[in-house]
Amino acid sequence: KNSAAVVACMSGSMAVFGLGFLVVAVSLRQAEALKLAFGSCNKQDLDQSYWQTILERAPDVWLWGGDIVYGDKPGLLFPPGRSGSNAADDPMVDGSTYTCLGGIVCFTAGTPNHMRAQYAKQNETEGYQVLAQAVSRVLGIWDDHDMGVNDGDSRYKWREESKQALLDFLGEPLYSPRRQRSGVWDSWLAPGPAGRRVAFHLLDVRHNKMPYGDPNGDFLGEEQWAWLEESLQAVRDEAAVNVVVSGLQVLRPWPRGGEVWARFPAARARLLRTLAASRARGLVLLSGDVHMAQLSALRCGDVVVHELTSSGLTHSLAELAFPAQWIARLMLWIFPQHHLLADTWFKRNFGELEIDVDENGAATVQGRIISVHPDRSRGRIVVERAFPQLSAGESWDASACEPIMGAESPKEFWLRLGLVVASSCIIAVVFSIVLAVVICPLCCSRSSVTSKSHQE
Repeated sequence: KNSAAVVACMSGSMAVFGLGFLVVAVSLRQAEALKLAFGSCNKQDLDQSYWQTILERAPDVWLWGGDIVYGDKPGLLFPPGRSGSNAADDPMVDGSTYTCLGGIVCFTAGTPNHMRAQYAKQNETEGYQVLAQAVSRVLGIWDDHDMGVNDGDSRYKWREESKQALLDFLGEPLYSPRRQRSGVWDSWLAPGPAGRRVAFHLLDVRHNKMPYGDPNGDFLGEEQWAWLEESLQAVRDEAAVNVVVSGLQVLRPWPRGGEVWARFPAARARLLRTLAASRARGLVLLSGDVHMAQLSALRCGDVVVHELTSSGLTHSLAELAFPAQWIARLMLWIFPQHHLLADTWFKRNFGELEIDVDENGAATVQGRIISVHPDRSRGRIVVERAFPQLSAGESWDASACEPIMGAESPKEFWLRLGLVVASSCIIAVVFSIVLAVVICPLCCSRSSVTSKSHQE
């Protein structure tokens, strides 16, 4: 009897286990899921309490989208002096050891020792340590401040030393091919069944970037262009979703201040052609840099290319002193916004992609922006949208791409600009009248009273 009972119990347990295994197997067959959290623009000396908010979203992967730390030092009109053991004997050379923004704000480049110290400080942050241990993978790419200098490019003196400091921070093995490249670009294919995986292609827009001024300038360099083509082709049969990461925004038009791919129109057009010719499935762009969050899209025939921008983990445009933040908002309003799918979020934030791939390889991608601002909005989803009409494995015509809301007539831009100029003139006139009618007589009256008192 006891033996029969044991057999019955074992049979029941095996049946339950088998049913459980069947349920899990069916679940895996139905959808492969991955949740990615990403962010950029993180000053290592500022409030880092936002990591708990990211942890509560339970991401599978964390992605640094650039400006992991800030290693340069800003100053007005002139680059401030450097500190560090390897700084004293280096001359100040524009583009190499300092840069200036509009001749007003100048940045002294971070030296190798200084950059390593900033990465070490960020790596010791308790909240970040907890997140890094909780996720299955930490990915990362740099932008300018974590390479070492604002708006940095190939002229930056210590880019090779900074590259090794970044890769040490990311835990890249010493034998990694990434350490031998002329840049920090990389790719990663998430685990999963063939045809249902997610591929990440991380672009380096700094190491080989040319100085601005030439419309035929380049961000990547020929070696990286060749790698990108190979990287996209290599996963065509494996990946249902291809996430391309750039420190700078790809789809946002220029001029509008700041750095975007459109400042090198030829390079931007080449990137779109490369993506179109690759026939990669489920193309999605991620970017950072701009201290605000945006969701942009281009319609390229039957394909829609989406770009989710998350920037400002520790600081954002909303925290600029008046009137700087209103000037930034005004500039965004003046220039065309037809590439936007949602309102711009100006406060601190991080981004999220939730990806599901069914048993037929069809992908569903949901993009979100989540506030980490230290107010009532923290933890709230402020932008959320599904990404329809993703690329499906066929080539598409990059020359046919236009903003998702349609091309804007130049007349609309000039109308908005004229409205701003007219409003400014009216305000200036009103201020002059107030000054002449109210303030000047008061000053004259006080001056007269003072004069009379002296005479008495």
